[in-house]
Amino acid sequence: MKAVIPALLATGGAATGQAYNLREVLRRKPGARPTGAAIEALGDALDKRVDEIKPGARVKQIGLEQNVPKNLREDILNTTPYASNARGDVQGTYNVRINPNADRAYFAHELGHIASDQTDIGRMVRSLRDNPALSRSLLAAALIGGGATAALTPGDDDLETGLALSYAAAIPTLIDEGLATRNGLAIMDHAGMRATMGQRGRLAGGYLSYVAAPLVGAMAANAAGNLIDEDQQTISTIEP
Repeated sequence: MKAVIPALLATGGAATGQAYNLREVLRRKPGARPTGAAIEALGDALDKRVDEIKPGARVKQIGLEQNVPKNLREDILNTTPYASNARGDVQGTYNVRINPNADRAYFAHELGHIASDQTDIGRMVRSLRDNPALSRSLLAAALIGGGATAALTPGDDDLETGLALSYAAAIPTLIDEGLATRNGLAIMDHAGMRATMGQRGRLAGGYLSYVAAPLVGAMAANAAGNLIDEDQQTISTIEP
């Protein structure tokens, strides 16, 4: 149970951080440090960061799409147009979608994903994360494995094993997000826009949401497995 407590705390922190991040990403008016006023400087800083972590490497082209939220009821269900990135059709090209009113830390984070994709480890991790078939397989293995473990292990002390399986499946996402945040902060430094404590806190809150997701999945699988386990124990107690 000791290993579960930090994860539970992370879940609470993730909910708070994500709520605040959602408000920032969906801003209709510029905040104190808007992305729109920092795009060029952060773009130049990306080149410096890439050269720093992978000398000689360069990003060929970035397609930038700026979108301002119009319908919050719909946008709250899909924030992709306001803070996301994707590899382009040609190697070395990328597409970034961002809300120009959002804090520049979010744009730096998306550029951080691009920077980490230039390194061997970063490219491998992102490829694993972007592989839908592999992602589904890892998720299914974690959930099924966690549920099976709970069902086959007597009692309710099997959550830690389920957590280990679930977090193993989430490793590509957690590493990719961690690298993006680290590179994003470095990009801000290169641009002369060192992140404030508030900006660092928002990015940390976003990361905690990824940390919390495997916990929720593991707990759900564990609960289902323990229901089966409980039924089996009940049947055995009434048998002669």
